[in-house]
Amino acid sequence: MSTVQHILRTVVLISMVWLAPSLYAQQQPPELFSGMEGYTFLPDGTPVPIWGYGWVADGFITLPAPLLTYTEGESVQLNFTNPSPESHTIHLHGLDVDQANDGVPGTSFLVTTGDDATYSFDADYPGTFLYHCHVTTTLHLTMGMYGMVLVTRPDFTLFAGGPAYAEDVPLLFSDLEIATNLDPVGSYPFHDIRPDVFMINGESGSQLEAPERIVHFEPGQPLAFRLGSMAYSRVVCQFSPELNATCYMSDGRPLPTPFEPDALEIYPGERFTVLIDPEPGWDGSLPCEFWSMVDETLESVENIHIRDAALKVVEPQFIGVTGYPNPTREHITWDDARRIEVWNAYGVPVADLRFARGVLDVAGWPVGTYVARIDGGRSVRFVVIE
Repeated sequence: MSTVQHILRTVVLISMVWLAPSLYAQQQPPELFSGMEGYTFLPDGTPVPIWGYGWVADGFITLPAPLLTYTEGESVQLNFTNPSPESHTIHLHGLDVDQANDGVPGTSFLVTTGDDATYSFDADYPGTFLYHCHVTTTLHLTMGMYGMVLVTRPDFTLFAGGPAYAEDVPLLFSDLEIATNLDPVGSYPFHDIRPDVFMINGESGSQLEAPERIVHFEPGQPLAFRLGSMAYSRVVCQFSPELNATCYMSDGRPLPTPFEPDALEIYPGERFTVLIDPEPGWDGSLPCEFWSMVDETLESVENIHIRDAALKVVEPQFIGVTGYPNPTREHITWDDARRIEVWNAYGVPVADLRFARGVLDVAGWPVGTYVARIDGGRSVRFVVIE
């Protein structure tokens, strides 16, 4: 497979795996593999090399790795194969597993090139957990070898006797330093790594503005925000009073006393479960601040858009005709198109034009993701970059 084909296949999968856990459907039997030849994409379309995990049946690694979902009390057999050129493990961060299945090389086992293994454990406690490679941990983690684990209850309560909720919303915070991912062999010591890309579920900036990234709610139907951090940064989530947020769990255990957060700090490796029940008609954001652990400077603010489902913009069905070039700085072309209607990421119309040929001038447009409807039928996304 050529590099271009690999990039195209990877970006298609990455676009599928954001806030919908059902799209992480685990294989039967589920089997993860490790890879060191993947890519993630910056908001301007620039590919950045990553290492990571993916489902064997799919053949792709993703950033973050596939969401692992289990039911409380389930006996889990997590199969893992390593075709990559280095040894890897799966460390089940926060889960109560025995030492042999913990994925720490010195006390567990390595999965060397060409080998496979099975991690066995019981998902005894509901909660939000993480997993990552524990070989040369600093490097393998920053390169992308991490994901989230959810252990849930069939009755949609957070824990026995705990509050009920309508839906899980996994939100995994992470970051990377582009220079390190471009040259992992020459990577710096942990204390010198300065992330310059800050992500929620593997995406940042204008990528988080896309319509399918919006978290929709129905009043009176609380959402369980599953918050976890694999970032080198300290993350601070700023909860607006209108969200009616209550934190019930920390690091996979119920809190003795739930609390209503306004600024919730999340350090590397921490997890929290927060229920939100926003006010009817609310349409706003959850700002997530990324603070440097080195000098306490604010590096970035990434936003999760939260909207009352009654305000939901009907999303078009997308096909494979994306226009070219995409991403673009000056213009984008759809061959033979006669009419092009365009909306921004929030569903606001920005253009309705008719052409002799389908060339749309976007020079000077705000950077971000747009939706175009071609000749009243075909709907596609494109990205405007600086």
